[in-house]
Amino acid sequence: MQALADQFDASFQPGPKQRFFERRPLGVTGLFGLLQIQRDYYLDQNGGHCPADAALGLEKAYTPALARLLCRSATQNSYREASEDLWEYAGVKVCDRQIQPLVQSVALAVGPWLKTQQSKPEIAWMYVSPDGTRVPMRPEVLAGRKGKQPDGSAKTQEAKRGCVFLQTEVDPEGHPVRKEDSTSYIGSFEGAVESGLLLRQEAQRRGMAQATQVIVIGDGAAWVWELARVNFPGAILILDFYHAMQHLHGLVEALCGKDTVEGKKRIRLWKRWLLKDRAHRVIEQAKAEVARSLDKEKAEKEIAYLENNGQRMTYGTFRRAGYFIGSGVVEAGCKTVIGKRMKDSGMFWSEEGGKASWICAAPS
Repeated sequence: MQALADQFDASFQPGPKQRFFERRPLGVTGLFGLLQIQRDYYLDQNGGHCPADAALGLEKAYTPALARLLCRSATQNSYREASEDLWEYAGVKVCDRQIQPLVQSVALAVGPWLKTQQSKPEIAWMYVSPDGTRVPMRPEVLAGRKGKQPDGSAKTQEAKRGCVFLQTEVDPEGHPVRKEDSTSYIGSFEGAVESGLLLRQEAQRRGMAQATQVIVIGDGAAWVWELARVNFPGAILILDFYHAMQHLHGLVEALCGKDTVEGKKRIRLWKRWLLKDRAHRVIEQAKAEVARSLDKEKAEKEIAYLENNGQRMTYGTFRRAGYFIGSGVVEAGCKTVIGKRMKDSGMFWSEEGGKASWICAAPS
């Protein structure tokens, strides 16, 4: 590494406002331990820097290979666990307090870089799936926010999450197959409007213009469909089948109890109807029985949910076309990047720290 630094310094041509100041030492931590190198230090109008550091790909005095391992581990586990894993697997000791600033500095560079990357998919269907989940945040971040605590304060803030992935084929039985390594994620603490723009930018970066069809899969929340209307006009909209079944179970529970003989029979029958484009029959039958239901208010609420999403529940048509009907990809992203990484015991995040965690974990 010292030879590479010397080679670069010897060939470096300083700009008109740069002047050589001195040679400076640096301790570089790599997979094989600590290295000591010397490199030229230059002064300019912005202060001083060592051009050789960027040429060597150093990240806060870590080699590129070690920095990559640290960032990857830190986006999957806590900083403490990342430090412990690195010691166990590679025998390299890096304190958790050193990992955090590294991840945040890398994230600042990764975000703009992702926007410059263009991907032209082969003839494919592009899926877009927005979702939201709540993240425990630091008190100063939540100051003034209304929440569900006894005193009206909040302990969490909603994080918007979205994913983009491709499908180019179905299996021999006609089931959709997600293209390998085609999934990417976005994350934001902003509202639905700003998150929608981020998700559209990611879809454009991934080659949305070349996709033969764009499909948006969502959980039925009003903001999801509004996001799709504004940012993905002309897309096919699909209500995630898992969420449809959740509300179907809720409806049966309100009507007659889902654990009763009649309730179990009703769930099996109505599920078949959903898969045969007969959601309207479920709604008609439920309306006819709502007057004598166990919980009329809940039953009416579940019926309204199904009515509002009726056109997005033609699952028989979707399956015959070879489309995915579930939002498991973005749900997995929420569970892994936000649930597992950001909701561990005792964790409370700043917006800066939260963004760094999911930006570095975004490519998949």
